[in-house]
Amino acid sequence: MAATAMAYDHQALARGGQVVTHDTGIAERTVLIEFDTFEQAVAAYEIAAYQKALVALSDGVERDSRITEGVD
Repeated sequence: MAATAMAYDHQALARGGQVVTHDTGIAERTVLIEFDTFEQAVAAYEIAAYQKALVALSDGVERDSRITEGVD
């Protein structure tokens, strides 16, 4: 999503790095991106270039994507 996120104001808060899991958590690479608005986050995911990339990668990677409204 990095390239498509560039179309919107955003800040990468986490991109890989160390992970400690608890309970049923899975130690996987995590990317956390903050957008100015919830709507911008949804739009960045839905942008045609990102959707095209998802199709191109197909089964190469298993994804678990979430868009969550933040708190002020």
